[in-house]
Amino acid sequence: MPNTRSGASMTHEEVEELVARRVAKEMEAREAAINLKTLNENEEEQECENGGNK
Repeated sequence: MPNTRSGASMTHEEVEELVARRVAKEMEAREAAINLKTLNENEEEQECENGGNK
């Protein structure tokens, strides 16, 4: 029985590998978003400490 939209069959191992890659990609994206948020917060703190925008 096909288990993909195209009708092609995938083995259990292929499915697990695909899921693992997608999970890893999502985790990287979340980490990047967290790092960006932290960076922006730090910049805002610096601006406040320096009396606002220059």
